Amino acid sequence: MKGFIILLLSLSCSISMAQENMPLSNSHVIKPNIVYILADDLGIGDVSGLNPEAKVNTPNIEKLIHNGMTFTDAHTTSSVCTPSRYSIMTGEYSWRTKLKGRVLDGYSKALIEEDKDTAPKLLQRNGYETAMIGKWHLGWNWQFKTEETFEMDPKNPYQFKEDISDKVDYSKPFTGGPTDCGFDYFFGLNASLDFPPYVYSENNKLITIPTATMKPDGKDKNFPGGRKKDLVGGQKLKRKGDKAPDFKAEQVMLDLTNKSVDYIANYKEEKPFFLYLPLTAPHTPVYPREEFVGTSKAGIYGDFIQELDWTVGQIVSALKEKGIEENTIIIFTADNGASKTSFPEEFEDTYKHRPSAHLKGRKASLHQGGHTVPFIVQWKNVVKPNSKNNTTISLGDLYATCADLLHAETDKNQGVDSYSILPLLKGNNKYNRESSVYSNFAGRFSIRKGDWKMDLNPKKGSSYLINIAEDPSEKNNLFYNEAYSAKVQELTTALNKVILDGRSTPGEPLKNKGPKIWNNLFWLKNKK
Repeated sequence: MKGFIILLLSLSCSISMAQENMPLSNSHVIKPNIVYILADDLGIGDVSGLNPEAKVNTPNIEKLIHNGMTFTDAHTTSSVCTPSRYSIMTGEYSWRTKLKGRVLDGYSKALIEEDKDTAPKLLQRNGYETAMIGKWHLGWNWQFKTEETFEMDPKNPYQFKEDISDKVDYSKPFTGGPTDCGFDYFFGLNASLDFPPYVYSENNKLITIPTATMKPDGKDKNFPGGRKKDLVGGQKLKRKGDKAPDFKAEQVMLDLTNKSVDYIANYKEEKPFFLYLPLTAPHTPVYPREEFVGTSKAGIYGDFIQELDWTVGQIVSALKEKGIEENTIIIFTADNGASKTSFPEEFEDTYKHRPSAHLKGRKASLHQGGHTVPFIVQWKNVVKPNSKNNTTISLGDLYATCADLLHAETDKNQGVDSYSILPLLKGNNKYNRESSVYSNFAGRFSIRKGDWKMDLNPKKGSSYLINIAEDPSEKNNLFYNEAYSAKVQELTTALNKVILDGRSTPGEPLKNKGPKIWNNLFWLKNKK
């Protein structure tokens, strides 16, 4: 009998150990809440915890740094917002669509197609409640007052050639927006705060009919010295257009913060939630609330960043008060580097503040400062506190990371440029991405592979080859040095494969939307 009991105990231990090593099914996966905070036009030098020389104070973001992991080499897929945000949502480079460059405006058609999977759709399918509060900037399809066909802009197939604002029926629901792309709830804005219409939407309808007109503000050709010297005016940039009568740009950050805090406070805990918070600071118009004006040493731009930091603090406090911070992944990052309009280069000497820190370039550029962004992850009891990871990652990795987190099966032809960073978060250096591709406002290309980065430009003398490990500030261009011709060829071959295969993840080659070879692929176009 004694031997039988020992045998049972031995079998029980063996089964237990085997179960511990078995992959968890979806039903047994512990599902953390996910809060993804996206700043709008923020450089790595704009966070005091990442830049000791910063003339701003961001204590709430610093707490995330102290409690979590900082990725020191995180990049957006583009140095401007629409394509960068597309990659966050879909795990795919935006130039795989018909949008080969530039950004959308407030009346552009939906960029994300119905059959495209997204990170929020994936999370919905796996038991998450999903919400977005903030700036969309990926287009949606308005309904019109009459049945008409409008010509599209030849430079942007998602944008109308003419102003169609007076043709839109603002009372009708729109399609192709956040709630059609995986969000159960949406509150926010169609595009940037300098694009009309200036009005909030909830789910798939406007909250208020925009019956007033926003007066234009910003750069003035009659300003002493002309547009280039109108520094303060540029920071106020707003385009003329329709607005809700009670809409105030300087209140938007507060409104988004309050909505987010309310969402967390009212969370029922029946499902885990994904809360996507694409905020509007410090993008133009640079309008900090009165209580933040004068609080930094970097002018109103620094003041606006400090309001952004306050928002981060409010979100974390709401999670703590709800008692769910321990089981919530908090990600703080930005859609691209700092804008020259929000903080003109001349102000770097005036205030001794450098938004890109030691990096060259700003928003819209292929240089490092255009697409290198803060990326901080707090995940209590999983991510090592106050840790750093130097792996070159991409914001397009959200899709694959969510799938990995939930052990979720996905279509291999979705999220075709996304790689999971979950092993990195858990202290394992496994990360399968061989190269990263970046684009700029004009739709030109850059590739990073290992320590090497190459920017291609048809203008003579304007292409770059940089060893980022040895030259992070991009001062020594090796592109035209014959000794590095083999490296140029290696990176060109790698870039061609990523583009022409229609994917960078393993799988059968796919086709990109639009022409196989377009103008920005000038090095391939010239070979035809």
